[in-house]
Amino acid sequence: MAHSSYTLLRPSAAFSLAAERVGDAYARVRASLIGDALFVRDADLYDVTVDELDRRMRQPPARLDSETAWDWLDGPDQYRWAALRVLAEAYPPAGGQELAGCTVVPENTVHVIAADVHVAGDLVLEEQAMLFVLGRLRVAGALVGRAGYSVVAGREIGCADGATAGEVLALDGIRCPGTFYFGHNDCSARAASYDGGVLIDFERDNAFGRVDVRQRVTDWDFLAAARALGLPDDEDDLLEAYTEKLLGEQGGA
Repeated sequence: MAHSSYTLLRPSAAFSLAAERVGDAYARVRASLIGDALFVRDADLYDVTVDELDRRMRQPPARLDSETAWDWLDGPDQYRWAALRVLAEAYPPAGGQELAGCTVVPENTVHVIAADVHVAGDLVLEEQAMLFVLGRLRVAGALVGRAGYSVVAGREIGCADGATAGEVLALDGIRCPGTFYFGHNDCSARAASYDGGVLIDFERDNAFGRVDVRQRVTDWDFLAAARALGLPDDEDDLLEAYTEKLLGEQGGA
């Protein structure tokens, strides 16, 4: 990486869960959650069921870490989006957390923060990294998910620009006044709304409610995407090239 890194939390960090507290929160939001269009959308296609969601919410792990999170939240992204809703209800954000410089969520780690979070620089999720912010997440710079799988989730997510091959989950909405490129087609983003400048997500089936943007590239057209991203027409890997552009990584790591 061309600039210095700041690791968000220790890799061994885990978030403690109380089964009764999670169950009570789920009981409060269950009716609205299972009727929400964002949960229902594509549920049949990916075998997402209310019975399975009920089972998971009855049996949360005692602590969320890189092993237990996958046991609890594996499968279609609806389950992670639903868990975000339940956790935000069970552990309402208290205060705020300020992070300076470039913040990196290390690979194969899971972090849950029950607070509003402001990142003064870029936020980078390495492969297999998961970040759940139970309040609002504000990123002054770029929000980047490295190639491979990652998850960033929050009640509301804001960033200047973005690039990811992973999931971005927001209960209320995503705000990006610049350009956000959702690349590759292995994952989906899910948010009640998306507001911003340029949205490029033609490779994916993102589940957004209201969308209000200046430009959206939805046709299967890599040339149009390259031009919208300010990249050469013959660029082979748009996601890698745009990530490097956002993070100033051209010319070396």
